[in-house]
Amino acid sequence: MTVKYLIDTNIMVYAAAGDKRAVAFLDQAQRSEWVGYSAITRLELFGFPDLKPVDEGKLKALLACFDEVDVSSAVIEKAIEIRKQKRIKAPDAILAATALLMSAHLATRNVDDFRGVKGLQTTDPLAS
Repeated sequence: MTVKYLIDTNIMVYAAAGDKRAVAFLDQAQRSEWVGYSAITRLELFGFPDLKPVDEGKLKALLACFDEVDVSSAVIEKAIEIRKQKRIKAPDAILAATALLMSAHLATRNVDDFRGVKGLQTTDPLAS
């Protein structure tokens, strides 16, 4: 059985910065059944006020390698359900909901932020 992955913003940031562990994980993830990111990740990446054009170009090239998942009504409904069960930031609830609806593991550096979200499988690809 191959695994599906939803990639959190922080993994994209590490990869764009050239972190070898993040780059290796994304290379490996591309051989999985499915790998993508939430539209909320695109918002977080490109909404940074001090983003330099060269970094924006790197991020655009990186995101082009993966599928973007819309923040649909179904995602919002699932995120609401998650937030009723656990104190979690809205963007994190959207990521968790997206991963659950896609039957994907959430690849994130912030595994603890998602602990207690029922049914969610997380992985920290940069953990040693």
